[in-house]
Amino acid sequence: MTLLNLSDGHFSPLWVGIGWILFALAIIWSIRTAPWHKIKGDSEAQHVFIGTTVILFFLWISSASIGDGLSFHVLLVTAVTLMFGPQFALFAASLALVGVTLMGKSGGMMFGVNAVLMAVIPVSISWIMAVLAYRYLERHFFVFVLFNAFFAAAASTFVALLSAAAVMWLGGLHETEKLTQSFLPYIPMMVIPEAFANGLVILTLVILKPQWVSCFDDDEFLKGK
Repeated sequence: MTLLNLSDGHFSPLWVGIGWILFALAIIWSIRTAPWHKIKGDSEAQHVFIGTTVILFFLWISSASIGDGLSFHVLLVTAVTLMFGPQFALFAASLALVGVTLMGKSGGMMFGVNAVLMAVIPVSISWIMAVLAYRYLERHFFVFVLFNAFFAAAASTFVALLSAAAVMWLGGLHETEKLTQSFLPYIPMMVIPEAFANGLVILTLVILKPQWVSCFDDDEFLKGK
């Protein structure tokens, strides 16, 4: 479980602006670099993308609030990144967050900050680790599941949560003492379930529907292993 979703009214316009700028830059990059040819004319790929976005929406909206605009929910962004690549993962996460925001579960003004914490950061970390694994690690089925899914999800969630803590501290939402007592100690408890969830999803997909995982290739990760 991941602890995110910041609500309005707690941060200055500066933080709101920074969030929107970073999110806009990420979306512009995604639009300009996305491999659109992979989904153009491919109805199955389009349906899988839409279905995954809907699943993200329901996962994120089914959260347990703990006050101060924070809530528990599974991100599952690493699995989505491995399925579609970073650009479409950002699109899916952003669309899911739009739905969550429209349902009143997340602050509209804080959309940019939430998108950076819930999408941009975990997608970036997940993709960087996937690229590093492809270049420097053996291309093996278990390496893909354990490193690209499990450990990447753990690392991306850890960084996202630390970033959230930094935002709450620098933005004046919580003092250092409160964060060290009621937030930071629980990060490992949130990282481990997130890692298992992403690892399980990717393990299931590469066994049953490997064509849905764009970063996985049977010939490279299975043949001759």
